[in-house]
Amino acid sequence: MPAAFHELASAALPDLLQSDAARVVAISSFVAHRFVPGGTFPASAAAKAALEALVKCLAIELAATGGSANVVVPGYTRKDEGRLGSLDPAAWQKAAAANPQGRLAEPDDIAATVSFLLSQEAGHITGAVLPVDGGLTLM
Repeated sequence: MPAAFHELASAALPDLLQSDAARVVAISSFVAHRFVPGGTFPASAAAKAALEALVKCLAIELAATGGSANVVVPGYTRKDEGRLGSLDPAAWQKAAAANPQGRLAEPDDIAATVSFLLSQEAGHITGAVLPVDGGLTLM
């Protein structure tokens, strides 16, 4: 995963540097920030942490041209039943209960954050790792 992002960013870098409004947003995961016994996914945590480091490096490269690179870190996010990563209703309730806001993120919560970070209004935000997790990573 980090290698694929690096390859993609490297291929796009010349065009990104020529743009006056380059924007890159990567999607990470709370598993790179929340470590609890029996609750971590070590390989995923390491991969997502590496992805976040690569995005910060890209942010530095794009900064001089006014471009930005940021990371959105979703928490537990509702998925349609039967889809990859979906859980049974009891597991979703447990995930929501583990969240300080007491609810799961909706896909639109994540999409709205990405949309904002891609906008002109977010042009001065770069190198940020933004949790969209209802406070999950505060615990």
